[in-house]
Amino acid sequence: MIRFITMFAVLTMFFYFVLGWVGDWLTPVDPYRAPSGQAVKAFQPESTMDSRFSPAERLRLYYWYGE
Repeated sequence: MIRFITMFAVLTMFFYFVLGWVGDWLTPVDPYRAPSGQAVKAFQPESTMDSRFSPAERLRLYYWYGE
């Protein structure tokens, strides 16, 4: 019984680390970097100081357009 529990714990840890390694290998290093080539970044965060709309105006537009 103790041997079974020990083997189960060791194999569980092994699979945990292997799946973590595979997940790290598949995930890009920096998913928020600027794209290269002819690709265009769809979302450009804007500063609140440079914004054309006040927060109240943006909230009104959000509810008006339903986005």
